[in-house]
Amino acid sequence: MPKKKHQPPARIKYDKTHPVISIRVDKYVKGKLDEIKQMSGKSVGDVVREAIDVQAESAKKPYNLGYAKAKDTYGVWYRCSVCRGSILIGTENEKKDAAQYMEEHGWAHSGCLKKSN
Repeated sequence: MPKKKHQPPARIKYDKTHPVISIRVDKYVKGKLDEIKQMSGKSVGDVVREAIDVQAESAKKPYNLGYAKAKDTYGVWYRCSVCRGSILIGTENEKKDAAQYMEEHGWAHSGCLKKSN
């Protein structure tokens, strides 16, 4: 087994906090990357960091749209007795309070109500 080259502790620490990644790209992507580096004077790392920020925002949009649609479709809402605005039941305490209220006031399945009459 070949002997490992000695590395100073600072280099070992740097390597742990800055892992190497390797990717393969086609010539077009490589050319565009080189073009961006040349025009901006930025490193590949800087270009990748900026691209990550852009992609993170882009990835959030469909998630947020889906979340909002699901909240509108499946959320349990009630009206504020003061301003009449909509309030979403969201916390565990609100869910428990709503369940307790419904039980105390005789809420039941429509089928169960029909059977009890």
